[in-house]
Amino acid sequence: MSVNYKVVAKRNPGNREADPKYYASANAKGKRNQRFIAKQIAERSSLNEMDILSVIEGFLQIVPECLADGYSVGLGDFGSFSITAKSEPADTAEEFNASLIEGVKPNFRPGKLFKKELGQLEYKKISE
Repeated sequence: MSVNYKVVAKRNPGNREADPKYYASANAKGKRNQRFIAKQIAERSSLNEMDILSVIEGFLQIVPECLADGYSVGLGDFGSFSITAKSEPADTAEEFNASLIEGVKPNFRPGKLFKKELGQLEYKKISE
C-alpha cells in the first residue's frame, strides 16, 4: 500500500515573521462510508453486503453504549476504543457537578496488526 502526500508550507505560530518550514501532508481524497466498506468486505468473504451492513450498524450502536457504560472496547489486532471526559475545574470535589462537564472525547488506540500495516506504507510525492 502507498500513501500519496503533498508538501505544504507552515509558519511558526510563535514567530509569524520566520520563514515557513515544509511538511508532508497526506493527500485526502474524500471519505468512504459503510456501504463502501461492506461491499469491499463482501467481495472478500462469503457474506453478502446487506449482512455486513447490518453488522456495521449493530457495531455503531453497541460500541457507544459500551463506552457510555464505562467500558473500553477491544477489537483484537485492530485496536481499542475508550473515552475521556473534558471539564472545567472546581476548587473542591464537593463543588464539582455535572454542569462543569463539557463532553467526552473518543480515543482509538491501534492494535499491533493495525500499526504494522500502517508501518509498511510506501510514500509517493504528488504535485499540487
